Amino acid sequence: MIEIPKKYEIGKKIPIKDFIPPTLSPDTRKKVKEIVSKVVLTYQISGEEIPSVRNEMYECRLIQFYDFEVNDIKKVGYISEIYQGLIKSPCIIRIFDKSKEVYSFGLKRLNQNNRNEIVLEESFISDSYSKVLPSLEKKSLEKIISFNNVINKTNKVNFYLEIYTKAFILKNQKLYMKSKELLEKPVWYDEKNMKETYELFRDMVKLREKIDKLTLASEKVKYNQELKEIMEKLEKI
Repeated sequence: MIEIPKKYEIGKKIPIKDFIPPTLSPDTRKKVKEIVSKVVLTYQISGEEIPSVRNEMYECRLIQFYDFEVNDIKKVGYISEIYQGLIKSPCIIRIFDKSKEVYSFGLKRLNQNNRNEIVLEESFISDSYSKVLPSLEKKSLEKIISFNNVINKTNKVNFYLEIYTKAFILKNQKLYMKSKELLEKPVWYDEKNMKETYELFRDMVKLREKIDKLTLASEKVKYNQELKEIMEKLEKI
């Protein structure tokens, strides 16, 4: 269970019709109505206990937590991409059907041409977990997301980035044997180190995916060297 202070609890059910903007195409609106059966804004971290951020890159005054009930968990990628791009605040979306659940995350910034719009720079969804059966992986993710376990509370952007980065590492932990050590390093206290950790880990994941698609050993030599350099940098942070 994700633990968020009671003062941030909202528990507001949002009518589906009010949560599908007219800016979406008729076909997309129809699909969303068919897939999503219920939306609840569960928590909203507001106020200045964790300072808001307002600058040329961010307008971050809230961090939101949503529950989306869907009729088929296989459509989670489609729904995640749409709503991470629509919801302006950094948010964690729990998407579930009758038996499975996943968590959706997204990194956003302001559109430099229009501050009323956001740009979704990156996003991902967690592995799928059983809603009923206990899971060590699910418990680890819930621990990462829980309020009191977030180390960097210097501002809301850093608060969310820590959650995003740790959840991303957890999802891809099998690709790096020192993932657990990385999660426990003191990098989370420092914004620069935290950003560098995420960027290096993200690049490592992309590189491993590229290597897996190669067939010739000669093609892998260059990328394996790059991979080694990234892992050395991760160890030095």
